[in-house]
Amino acid sequence: MNALKTVISPVIALAGAVLVSGSAQAAPGCDSVSPFQRSVVEHADGDVGALRAYVVRNTMTHGGDMWEVQRKLDQWRSAVECRKFAEAAAAAKEAEVARSGGTTAPSDVAQR
Repeated sequence: MNALKTVISPVIALAGAVLVSGSAQAAPGCDSVSPFQRSVVEHADGDVGALRAYVVRNTMTHGGDMWEVQRKLDQWRSAVECRKFAEAAAAAKEAEVARSGGTTAPSDVAQR
């Protein structure tokens, strides 16, 4: 039994690491988006005054200014939308794998 645990534990850890690293990687075909850029896009959907206040408040921390936001907002917006679409597709794929029984969750391995 101990030999089985020594073999299964690293396999489970490796499977978990692969799943986590796969979801953390950038979606194929999507530009990378920083947390600041994502927040700017979220604030841009609201009031212009709130967007300006957010950018001014975070200029020292994240860099960037309203001129950069003006020039790159459409690019950031499309990148955020691309990533949201890719994340939703990945979540749907994971749900489909889980429903079909093809998952390698630790609880499934322990039951076998």
